[in-house]
Amino acid sequence: MGGIKKSKLLTLLVLLKFCAMVLINPVFAAPDDDTLITITKYATMAFAVGLSAVAAGTALSKTGAASVASVTENPKLFGRTMVYVGMAEGIAIYGLLIAFLIWVD
Repeated sequence: MGGIKKSKLLTLLVLLKFCAMVLINPVFAAPDDDTLITITKYATMAFAVGLSAVAAGTALSKTGAASVASVTENPKLFGRTMVYVGMAEGIAIYGLLIAFLIWVD
């Protein structure tokens, strides 16, 4: 596929479909201003949580594999490696926090 992996292509297609749904659907529905603001608000919340979850999954796959390899070599490094895995999990929590902040506003 010319250097692009299938998973990256699938992710790109899903993001394009999401953007098309968010940008095109309100135009044809002709909503009032409050409805358009609500649609945009919830779409932004979903986008923040979705992208942060994908980023956290990618980070966890890299750090998890590296931490298992490190612990296999030296079992004393278990505590240090769990810190890095926990930091990678924090990315998803940051996205969820942003979604809550958008929801409250």
